[in-house]
Amino acid sequence: MLKRRSAAIPKKIIRRPMSAGLSTGQVMSLYRAHASKYLTGKAPVTISQQRVVIGTDNTWSNAQAIDRDPAWVAVEGARYVWGARNLSGSNCIISRRFTLSARRSILSGSLFLSVDNYAVILINGFIVQFDNPQNTPSNFTVGRTFNIRRFLRRGVNDIVIIAFNFGGDRTQSNPAGVAARLNIRLS
Repeated sequence: MLKRRSAAIPKKIIRRPMSAGLSTGQVMSLYRAHASKYLTGKAPVTISQQRVVIGTDNTWSNAQAIDRDPAWVAVEGARYVWGARNLSGSNCIISRRFTLSARRSILSGSLFLSVDNYAVILINGFIVQFDNPQNTPSNFTVGRTFNIRRFLRRGVNDIVIIAFNFGGDRTQSNPAGVAARLNIRLS
């Protein structure tokens, strides 16, 4: 007897690339551990105005503002940060919790990211970007913009950025930093 394959079942398994040797499962485990440690018990910032800009700075969990390297693009409304617990580490995990008004619709949302060198971005537990380990200057000289509207929701939202420095620890000769700016428009 032949088994019929459903059209809904993919014939080919698509695997995400590994970022710094981390599988998607390991990244999600890091996300859950960080979210439960740094995001629970804190009152999120409540946002009710129509246009919202949230940029990286010292108010993000585990973030320490650092000086911008001359090679990095200037990010308006955001500071470059690295992990406050280990400023010379090869990676950092930063996060922010915020609340969008339940009375307003989310019309648009974008995330501008500049990272030296690569990152994994999660919003509300969903992977927005999963970079391969790479030393790509355009990630920090120009930056990248992501449409995040579908990941946002009314009420409490969490963003977690896991940033990696290609080549090891953050040093004067091998700088590392991440700057992110969320632009959200509500009705």
